[in-house]
Amino acid sequence: MDAISDPLTEVVTIMTSARVGKTEVLNNTLGYFIDQDSCPILMVQPTVDDARTWSKDQLEPMIRDTACLARKVYEYKSRDKKSTILHKLFPGGFLKATGANAPTGLARTTIRVLLLDEIDRYPVSAGAEGDPVRLAEKRTLTFWNRKIIRTSTPTIAGLSRIEKLYADSSQCHYYVPCPECGHKQVLVFSEKSQFKNLAGGYLVYDKANLSWVYYECGNCRYKIDEKYKNKMLSGGEWRARHPERAEHKGFHINEFYSPWSDWRKIVKGFIESKSRSEQLKVWINTTLGETFKEYDSREISKSDLEKRREKYTKIPEGVIFLTAGVDVQQNRVESKIKGWGLKDESWFIARRIFYGSPDDEEMWSQLDDFLNQTWQHEDGYTASAGRLGGLLAVGVDSSAFTDNVYEYVRRNKKKRYWAIKGLSGFGRPIVYKAYTEKKRGTPLIIAGVDTAKEKIYDRVEIDEAGPGCMHFNQECDDDYFDQLTAEEIRVVRNRYGYPERKWVLSDSKRNEALDCEVYNLVMYTLLDANMESLKKKLSARKSAWKKQHGGEDAGGGTDEAAPEPKQKKRKKPKSNWVMKW
Repeated sequence: MDAISDPLTEVVTIMTSARVGKTEVLNNTLGYFIDQDSCPILMVQPTVDDARTWSKDQLEPMIRDTACLARKVYEYKSRDKKSTILHKLFPGGFLKATGANAPTGLARTTIRVLLLDEIDRYPVSAGAEGDPVRLAEKRTLTFWNRKIIRTSTPTIAGLSRIEKLYADSSQCHYYVPCPECGHKQVLVFSEKSQFKNLAGGYLVYDKANLSWVYYECGNCRYKIDEKYKNKMLSGGEWRARHPERAEHKGFHINEFYSPWSDWRKIVKGFIESKSRSEQLKVWINTTLGETFKEYDSREISKSDLEKRREKYTKIPEGVIFLTAGVDVQQNRVESKIKGWGLKDESWFIARRIFYGSPDDEEMWSQLDDFLNQTWQHEDGYTASAGRLGGLLAVGVDSSAFTDNVYEYVRRNKKKRYWAIKGLSGFGRPIVYKAYTEKKRGTPLIIAGVDTAKEKIYDRVEIDEAGPGCMHFNQECDDDYFDQLTAEEIRVVRNRYGYPERKWVLSDSKRNEALDCEVYNLVMYTLLDANMESLKKKLSARKSAWKKQHGGEDAGGGTDEAAPEPKQKKRKKPKSNWVMKW
């Protein structure tokens, strides 16, 4: 607020977490100019509905309860058109509130003070007229003493408006003193923070016991308890990384500074969200006030994955059934078998490569032999394909050599073999559509591969056995982990010039292992099985089998075929005069 009232500062950019009062800064700025320096003012919210809600819930109570404002702003009356919900009049100026999705609200108005709230939630374009932020800023060119205030919590790195604008500013951070040594530093969460270079210390906690969470001083390593926070805040100061940028001042602060937030609850929120990218994205944006970096294969430590390899050759105890993913290349076919347990926990079982042309029938026969084998569990129980505990579904890539794949899938469709075609685009369901192709009668799945890869990368980072964890055995070598982490999300420009997220294959790398993982996840999603119920059935059959065979290894088993996945029945058209004719 000091920067906003500084005559030398024209633009102020505020990138923060939630719960630090950035919207209140805009409200205070608005009240100041109405009372002390009347002029035309424009408030822009992400949508017109947001602008209307802001006016009713925040603006009108502020005017009503502040005597100097209540005397100046014309009261809203249904018969009096001087003031409306989105347009307030006062001596010497007016306030107009609009949404970034309404191009008419950003045009035909000359203003001196521009307030832009939550700009990362603005649409890419205001109708067909372009970037709403630029459109609104053009309205201020008439005034030599204009003020532009932009605020937002950030979103995705590379796509965030506030991130780019903050990078062009003076980049101020709030430095607080250590209660022990007096060293002033920025409070950050960990060494992975976007602003890690500004602090030598980090938040320290034990995830098994959150009774004591403290901040370690970057200078003396003193364990700072949260009870000192208010004292640290009162002794803090803003420091600019680029003080020469006096005309454009930028500020960043996170939720650790907030008097209304508890460090323990912040850490608890991180622990609860770290295994799911969508939840982690919200936590990073709204708690740290930092942009969320999409998964980068270089950040996944292959050495850590190698350490997680387990020694098992038979089907582990937690596996309920198996699926297979098949990737078709020009000179080979690769297949991977996965085992699935409760709460999306999965195990790598086997991987084979069959060399030859997809036109060669012998290669498909070798694949059949691999998929139709009998699988033995660690307790000696065995199950063949199509049986509980064995292979229940197979997904085959049909993006290349489509005719060969369709023919292979069609003759095995009674065994739940499906051809898979990938459909790009984030947010699409993993099984976008499943149906029987009319021309040749081939079971076909249209799969949301981008969503599937996001979920796989989520699970790769889970290093504790349990829900969502991916287990690997000794068969997984360096080449396998290279292929599994071969892709990364990058921000690229689409054909319309707008930035968008896209999975990109790293240079000179192969990704067959990742593709096979995607096809396995598609088949698991398609089955949509009641895993708790199947677990009980499998346990009962294993017990009966052990009694029958005395605990000795034997083939077959007595389990029944697993139920077919549910599919929507096509409704028959009702008979009418057209059909009869």
